[in-house]
Amino acid sequence: MFKFLIFRTDRIGDYIFSRVITRSILDNNKKNQIDIICSKYNSNYIKKYKDINRIYILDKWDFINLLNTAIKINRVDYDYLIVLDSKRRSIFFSTFLKSKYKIAVLKDFRPFLILKLFFNKYFINTEFFSQLSNFKTLINNLDFKIPKKINYYKGYKFKKNIFNIKKNYFLIHLD
Repeated sequence: MFKFLIFRTDRIGDYIFSRVITRSILDNNKKNQIDIICSKYNSNYIKKYKDINRIYILDKWDFINLLNTAIKINRVDYDYLIVLDSKRRSIFFSTFLKSKYKIAVLKDFRPFLILKLFFNKYFINTEFFSQLSNFKTLINNLDFKIPKKINYYKGYKFKKNIFNIKKNYFLIHLD
């Protein structure tokens, strides 16, 4: 069993799309534990996923919150810390956190000195490849299998049909 801490402080649609990574982690071993660092905005949505063990809220404007969150996180022995959101705050905050192996997925912010000192591996998320292709690279690096099919809402606790939809399908716009 491995313990994973994943940064996903961006939008809800980005979190949903990154479920391919959480699914491959859990498909590798059902006992793997996934904790998420997210924004307050995302937290209520992410809490509805039963396969997420713990959620930490990262409030970049609240120094006391940052300090308390770092202390709580460092009490857990994480095997992997993965920065998926490419945010500067996530990169810097993760340098203060303990983990056996740190990975970052980066876009336009590339602090090479910090990456060399504090991260074991990093990937550049360019627009040349799809986000799914970049995630597949990360999954392969973890030596996990890529799911052939993925239900992005597996484990999500839906409320009753609050939309009063009478058809067998509905469309959700994620962005």
